[in-house]
Amino acid sequence: MKHQCHNVLLLMGNAETIAAIKQSLLLEPTSAKPVLDFSLLLPPPKTLQQTKRNHAFLQQLKRWRTQHWSTASNGVLTHKEETETSLQLNFSTIWSPAIKVSQAVMARWPEVVCVYQYHNAKACLWGLAWQQNDQGYRHEQMSEYLKTTLF
Repeated sequence: MKHQCHNVLLLMGNAETIAAIKQSLLLEPTSAKPVLDFSLLLPPPKTLQQTKRNHAFLQQLKRWRTQHWSTASNGVLTHKEETETSLQLNFSTIWSPAIKVSQAVMARWPEVVCVYQYHNAKACLWGLAWQQNDQGYRHEQMSEYLKTTLF
């Protein structure tokens, strides 16, 4: 994948909540590894769930995803670690992080400890967001040095 943004989403909570979050983010086919699917948590409207797709349709779907997920496509799961009370998903997205997906997780399950970090070296972008006990923090930065040197 070109221009990858590397993402790590760490969630800690009770077993029932972690199971619910897992069902809201992962498809688990029986014969293959799990697939990260943001549309389980934030589904596109029915008009964008067609199987027959042309270029105009795909552009409209990408715009919707970017607006509602902060990235144009699903993440590609690169690593998953889990216990009964925690879930860590490492995944890559194209160019931008899945900020609105992490915000949706935090909003739906405010009782869960959530840490989300991401970086894209080519875009000089990195960020960190966390939530614990309904308290949140978010930091995002593009290095001033890199912006003036590279751009």
